[in-house]
This record gives sequence, structure tokens and C-alpha cells, in this order.
Amino acid sequence: MPNFEMPHQLASEGATALIFERAHAIADVAAKLTPLSHSAAQLIVMNSSPDVSMADLVNVIGHDQVLAASVLREANSVASGAVQPIATVETAVVRLGTARVLSLAVRLSLTKQMSSPVPEYGLSDGDLGLMSVVGSIAAEVVRDQSRARLEPELSTAALLRDIGVLVLANFLDSPHRQLLDVVRAAGASLADGERMVLDATHGEAGGLLCQTWRLPESVRLGVQYHHDPSSCDQLIAHGVFAADVIAHEVAVRTSGSWSHSTFDAQTFADSAAAIGLDPSGLEDYVDATLTRFADRNTGLIL
Repeated sequence: MPNFEMPHQLASEGATALIFERAHAIADVAAKLTPLSHSAAQLIVMNSSPDVSMADLVNVIGHDQVLAASVLREANSVASGAVQPIATVETAVVRLGTARVLSLAVRLSLTKQMSSPVPEYGLSDGDLGLMSVVGSIAAEVVRDQSRARLEPELSTAALLRDIGVLVLANFLDSPHRQLLDVVRAAGASLADGERMVLDATHGEAGGLLCQTWRLPESVRLGVQYHHDPSSCDQLIAHGVFAADVIAHEVAVRTSGSWSHSTFDAQTFADSAAAIGLDPSGLEDYVDATLTRFADRNTGLIL
């Protein structure tokens, strides 16, 4: 068991600086996780460049058979609104948009990790992947319904919001896990419990992973603050929080045990107000997420 040492003070600015001042242990664990695929990494760099062309995107996707096939399948799904069958990668990218293609590339790159069980968090085979994909789809709904201009990277941030559990699970040996169970049974949220037991949250660990993988700063902020959006001055944190709430309600609606989120109506209302989302429409957002999920060939079952 590594010596888990985390500071209480977070770096407040600077995309190139590490989030944590003394994150040696967590950085060591993060470095052992499989990095993003070459194609995903290239797309992320392109997504951050104002000069990227459609031809550049198509060239990267076209040289990755798995990604190309997945992009074509997604573009031809009912949810994409395609009327005529889409047969080229270029047309598929136009149909889906670069943000959705980026999210798809990241998801494919992390399929193995997301499909593995995380018993330290009570997650069985496929639970993390299901949680991630439902949240990503919910983020699309949030972005469609919000009156604010939310970043196109919102779906990617929602997809990765809980990736930090793969890191913190390495520090939850039996005594730490029992202590976490005790503080949660006493009413603490998962993030608050992690802070008490490990001096870090899975959001913060996920934020460090985002920096390690050189993801856009907006993605890092959405992941790091998805349980504490009021501590972030960027709207993406509220968007990811709202998507997390919707995903949790999907789990409740479908009797799933894969969501660990807790929230109250006022907290959701506050975040919804920040991004111009009608909190009274929560059930409709759940319906829309379920419909989109059913329309896509994700290989996952609710």
C-alpha cells in the first residue's frame, strides 16, 4: 500500500501546473493506468487548436479502424437523426460534431478500464463504463436544454467524471474502506468521506489524470469539481454536476446500483440556475437520456 500524501491546498490557476503540490503517490498510480490511444490523443490536440481542418480529423479517424467503425455506427444511429445512410467518415464527423467524436474516441480508448470491476467502490463488471456513458449522454441533454453556452467538451468531462475511482481504489485497503463505509453511514457524501479518509476526492484524482493525459483544461475542471461545482468559476462544473444528477436518476429509475451520487433538490436547483437549466424538468431530462441511450449501440445494458 503506497503512502498516500495529498495537500489540502489546490492550485487555483495555471493549466500546466499540477493540481496538487505533493501528489507523488497519486501521480505514480495514475501513470500506471493505460494512456489514451494515439488517435484519441491526436484528436484532443486538434480539438484545442483553432486551425484544425476537417481533413485533419478525417485523416486521424480514418487510420483507426475501430474508431472509424464506431464513428460511422454512431452517426447512423437513430439518435443522430440521420435520414440517409452515412458511409464516409467525413460525413459522420459533420453529423456528430467534433465534441461527440472526441468523447467517443476517449471512451473507446478506456474501454478496458471502464469495464473492469472496482470492488473498493462496490462497482461490478461494467458498472463504471455504464455510469460514464450514461453521464456523457446526460451531458448532451444538459447542453441541449441549457440556456448558457456550455463548452463542447462537456460530454467528455461527464464521461470521465468518475475515472478517479480507479486511482483512489489503490489506497482503499480494508481498514480505509471500512472507515469510508462508517463515515458514509453517518451521512457523509462519497466525496466528503474520501476527503476525511484519504485527504482527496475521486474528482481531484480524476482531474490529475486529465492533466496527465493532457486533456483540455475545461475537461479537467469539469471532472475535478463535479461534486463541488460552486467551488469552480467555470460553468462546465455545473454542467457535469447536472449530468451526474440525471445519471443518478437514471440508475434509480432502472433500479441500477451503479450510481454513488447523493444530492438534494436545492443543490441541483442552484447548479441548474447557474447554467440556465429548468430544474423542474429533471424527469424529462431522464426520459431524454434513456431514449438516447436506447438508440445507441453502446454494448451496455441498463
